[in-house]
Amino acid sequence: MQKQQKFDFAKTHWKYRFSHGGTLRNSRKGRGLRPLSGKEPLHLVFKANKDCLRGGLRTFRRYFLIQKIVDRYAQKFFVKIEQISIQNDHVHFLLRARRRTDYQSFFRVVTGQIAQQFQKNGLLDLNQNKNVTDTQEKKADTTLTPKKSKKLWKYRPFTRVIRGWKSYRTVVSYVRLNEQEALGNIPYRKLRLKGLSSGEWEILWA
Repeated sequence: MQKQQKFDFAKTHWKYRFSHGGTLRNSRKGRGLRPLSGKEPLHLVFKANKDCLRGGLRTFRRYFLIQKIVDRYAQKFFVKIEQISIQNDHVHFLLRARRRTDYQSFFRVVTGQIAQQFQKNGLLDLNQNKNVTDTQEKKADTTLTPKKSKKLWKYRPFTRVIRGWKSYRTVVSYVRLNEQEALGNIPYRKLRLKGLSSGEWEILWA
């Protein structure tokens, strides 16, 4: 059976033609078929709910558990991870796969396994009720509604198909910048890549 090498892109506004998920799901332009390609690389972002994570995703146990899960299922679903940066409340990937089903399986299983393993190992704080602040308030109100369980992932995975060498190099630099900022080697600036000095560019590509 011949493998499908190329996939049709969603017919939408040119600005969002290659993007899907994340906050785009809140509007019509972010729905429909997810654009994926068997030839071009993909920028993928998993956005976490910070209320579920004390200390973020870069704590020792969470960080290496994510790495272990990603490595395992990248191999299982034939996904090549070119870049990864685990931040406190999100994870950046630059990756490739040949088939749509491989991408979809990777997204679904990795996010599910991270959430399950975090909960199993006591790494989640899913039951929070910020409306109740002390014991006296609890006693005074006997009609409190049950605590609502919060999900680990805030949005559906954000993806953007990367087309062209210039866009590819920009995404590689951006993922590297996120990692260097997390390590404290480069300070965070709103200008991001545009605000880097020559010395910081050397750090980025060292």
